[in-house]
Amino acid sequence: MALHKLVDQLFLELQRPVTIESRDFELLAYSGHHDETDEVRMRTILSKRASAHVFHYLHEHGWIQKIEQADGVVSIPPLPDIDLGARAVVCLKHAGKVYGYLWVQAAFHDLTEAQRKRMEDVAKEAAQMLHEQIGKRYKRQEEINDLFLRFIQYRDVSERDVQMEAQLLGVTFPSLFTVAAFFVGHDAKKEDIRQYMTFITKTTHALIFFIDRHHPFLLIVGGTATQRPIDIAKMMVTKLQQDFRYHIDRDVIVGIGNEYSELKRLRDSYKEAMEVIHLKRHIDEPLPHVYNDLGIYRIIPFIYEQYKQRRYKNEALLKLKKHDEQHGTDFLHTLRAYIQHDCNIKQTAESLYIHPNTLHYRLKRMQAITSLPLHDFEQRMMLYIDLLLYKYKEGTVDKQQK
Repeated sequence: MALHKLVDQLFLELQRPVTIESRDFELLAYSGHHDETDEVRMRTILSKRASAHVFHYLHEHGWIQKIEQADGVVSIPPLPDIDLGARAVVCLKHAGKVYGYLWVQAAFHDLTEAQRKRMEDVAKEAAQMLHEQIGKRYKRQEEINDLFLRFIQYRDVSERDVQMEAQLLGVTFPSLFTVAAFFVGHDAKKEDIRQYMTFITKTTHALIFFIDRHHPFLLIVGGTATQRPIDIAKMMVTKLQQDFRYHIDRDVIVGIGNEYSELKRLRDSYKEAMEVIHLKRHIDEPLPHVYNDLGIYRIIPFIYEQYKQRRYKNEALLKLKKHDEQHGTDFLHTLRAYIQHDCNIKQTAESLYIHPNTLHYRLKRMQAITSLPLHDFEQRMMLYIDLLLYKYKEGTVDKQQK
């Protein structure tokens, strides 16, 4: 209520529409407006939150960073790409923490120096209010996240202790859940993706715990009456890609664990999500987000450790690899595609974008270089696993060298 009084008073003084939003663009308070109110303001008031494309645009074009780094009022010109009219905006900061933004629908030059100073004073007062109102909520949220993170990472934290602490914090744990992990490779993108994910979790009608003080970022996702947790996690990945235009598995690598109904399985879902990320980082090809969908890839790290201990090498593949390196051929990739398509010439050739006769020639050359057991199913399967292990090994060595 106090925030609404602040914006109403500022509206009367400036005769310009005033809005206060949280850092994740949730509408906290807004004043009356005039006939010239633009579409962005109207949509924000109706939905109680700025839309995803506005949120993304302001981040992508550096406006949010500029607002948060400024000491006073920032001028934003009309932005026709998102139907946003001119704005004067002040960041709501208290003790170095950003709580939100105060927006005035006006061009910077249309406000006097005294009016801009008044905006800054109101912003300080609003930031103090938000610190008192939601500072406790933030602290509670951090306590909840720390509780689940401790349980995930440390085996000496018991399920019973977690349940008791959760009860004291007033937390209801979802009856069915999954853990989703998001690995951001570039430090410069971490803060943006963290804010995007905060935005997404606030607009998703499901019980979600976002653990953003850990990297990879973690989501404990509960289900709804109509959606399973894994489906909700996948939907959030889609939003990150479509609404905020991040390239999944390049800008941010995603792993989703299996669904469980018991709190004690939280560690299992976390480990599965992290295993997906591990495999994606070491095998340079598209892999499913969900652990259960990995198929044979799930056992690759375990077989790799066994092979390392026994110093096993597939001599046939070593010969093909050496030929590829010396002559610029691509026999290993061709062989893998051939086995993947169950030795079907037509399908393999189409997948490699080559003529079937070219594929026949390559297979003949490979057989001339080394004997390949392609007529026996079990031998083909072992050959395929060895091919996967080569990719995994190369990825592991690359990561260690970096």
